Amino acid sequence: MEKVRPFAAAVATRSLVIAAIAAVALATFGHSRIAALALIAGTLIGLAYLFHIATGFNRLTKGGRGYMPFLTIESLVRVFVAGAAPLLIVGRGPWIGYFTYLAGFVAPLAVAILTYRKQIVSECASTDAPGSSTVQTPI
Repeated sequence: MEKVRPFAAAVATRSLVIAAIAAVALATFGHSRIAALALIAGTLIGLAYLFHIATGFNRLTKGGRGYMPFLTIESLVRVFVAGAAPLLIVGRGPWIGYFTYLAGFVAPLAVAILTYRKQIVSECASTDAPGSSTVQTPI
């Protein structure tokens, strides 16, 4: 198994911290434990979804065309699990449970975008030398 990359660790910790703070606020001020649990579950499933997609792309680049059928099956299973999860977690509960699950599911993607943007900006700033007209991009 590969080591955890700093980018992945940053996305995971930031997403979980945001979700924990929001879940505590929902549980105490909103008096909705189901919504708080749905938010945490949505964040965990969203993180797993995000990292599984990234791992699938890595395997695809290493495995080539022979990996395509497995990638399709993995994608279908991933979509069914992420789609069935709110029904299993919230059930016939309040609408706020579904909303918080979706918010938790999408939050890791937003955190990943912001973290990656910050990384790109800092790398571009460190590679730009005064007077140079080309920007080096890491491969």
